[in-house]
Amino acid sequence: MSIYLLKSVDRSTEGPETVLRVVGAREPPARMVVQIAVTGTALVQIQGRIDRAAPWHDLVPAHSTSTVLHLNAIQYLRAVATNVAEDAEVSVWAVWAW
Repeated sequence: MSIYLLKSVDRSTEGPETVLRVVGAREPPARMVVQIAVTGTALVQIQGRIDRAAPWHDLVPAHSTSTVLHLNAIQYLRAVATNVAEDAEVSVWAVWAW
């Protein structure tokens, strides 16, 4: 099951807080996969935090091109798109890495 962090945004946007959940009795994996799709010009930052009261931290450098990232799993996750050009579009997905 993949989760959208950003879905076809065409302007600078701070994505909603997302929590990846495990259904059933499976042990949560230690890794997650994040895919970034950028059409045009934009910067995408993946951020995480361990608690809702904790500050957001950048997990990797900002990306300006489409890519797939393998990250350590973290409780709360979001994507932030900045400097989105008029003709650009950004989507970001996340999924557990089993």
